[in-house]
Amino acid sequence: MIKYLFIGLILLDYLWKLFEVYLSAKQMKKPLPACVQGIYDEEQYNRWVSYTHEKRRFSLISGAINTALMVAILAFDLLAVVYNAFDGWMNVNGYADDALMVVVFCLFFSLAEIIPDYIFTFRIEEKYGFNKSTKKTFWGDTVKNTILSLVINLALCMGAALLYDLISLWLIVGIFAGFILVLLVSSVFALPLQKLFYRFDPLEDGSLKDRINHLFVSNGYQVRSIYVMNASKRTTRANAFCTGIGKGKKIALFDNLVNNYSEDEITAVFAHELGHDKHKDTAVMVLLQTVIYAVISVLIGLTVASSAVSMDMGFAEVNAAAMVLVLSMAALGPLMTLLMIPFNMISRHMERRADTFAADCGLGQPLMDALKRLSRDNLTNLNPHPFLATIGYSHPAVGERVQVIEKAMIKRGERPPAAKETF
Repeated sequence: MIKYLFIGLILLDYLWKLFEVYLSAKQMKKPLPACVQGIYDEEQYNRWVSYTHEKRRFSLISGAINTALMVAILAFDLLAVVYNAFDGWMNVNGYADDALMVVVFCLFFSLAEIIPDYIFTFRIEEKYGFNKSTKKTFWGDTVKNTILSLVINLALCMGAALLYDLISLWLIVGIFAGFILVLLVSSVFALPLQKLFYRFDPLEDGSLKDRINHLFVSNGYQVRSIYVMNASKRTTRANAFCTGIGKGKKIALFDNLVNNYSEDEITAVFAHELGHDKHKDTAVMVLLQTVIYAVISVLIGLTVASSAVSMDMGFAEVNAAAMVLVLSMAALGPLMTLLMIPFNMISRHMERRADTFAADCGLGQPLMDALKRLSRDNLTNLNPHPFLATIGYSHPAVGERVQVIEKAMIKRGERPPAAKETF
């Protein structure tokens, strides 16, 4: 009966997505808040509506197919079927059968994601001018992502199997340590990992580089390097980030940001990022992620340790690798939805505080300009449903962020501009 509980969770997760779509569609019929009126003109607004409808329709169809595949895998015990097939073919007991099973299903799920991703990229994103990647670039990125995903999932599943055989329930500690290792590696090596996909060139000497350096140095930081990444090879969207532990920072800017935004706006974006570091937001987020990983580790450990779960999935004995796959398919989605509610609430508080910091640096107006341009260029939802924004958004809606910045500007004695009238 346990597998039917997992099937129920999968179906419940998809029903929740349908409910989100219903609330979002209902909210779209309401007028935009006054603070964001004027970001879209009539043509841009209609383009956003069309883009949102197409994305939503595509998401529902691809989600239904993915849900049906996962339900079929559990309902017909396909994990055990594949495992037993390899066991009979190889006639070897041990981790080889587990590893082959994991590889087969990881590749299967990768393929199930690649097809809709390809359609979305070259049909919808390209139609609305966001996609700039060629098919060669897309398939090159896909191969790299698939290999990385396969390595990580294989290490997690096989690590769980090995730990269970060696230390039984203590595998909870081992899995937790593995998650922390992945978290540290992804934080420390964020830039090198990105270099697998993008080219990073040093930012040319000039006023922009001087302004970013001055911003960080005046706040007690040292800029080790500033790079421009060739994001325009794949997308028209703009972004930027900084990495590094402690006071030494490495900065990366999308070339779309450098080419299309003013120096004031770019500097304001990094003032916002600096605000996060000033308030130790990154350390807090790592701590929160650690708590989430601890919960997931306990769930994996208890599930793997229960022979009833493995047997209900068609196995003759405990199969730790398969149970990790089952949890990732069925339970982690709904669980993460719940765990991310407090996480997102804290994240939105941090974003508001970082916006205030940028405004206190005298960059409130260019930050508002940058946020509005980013929203317009990326066809952002300017009026999300309040309930969905509360439980699922890591960043406040742009209207709320504008109000926070305006309040900080008024406190500094600056006068925010009057909101433009809508179309």
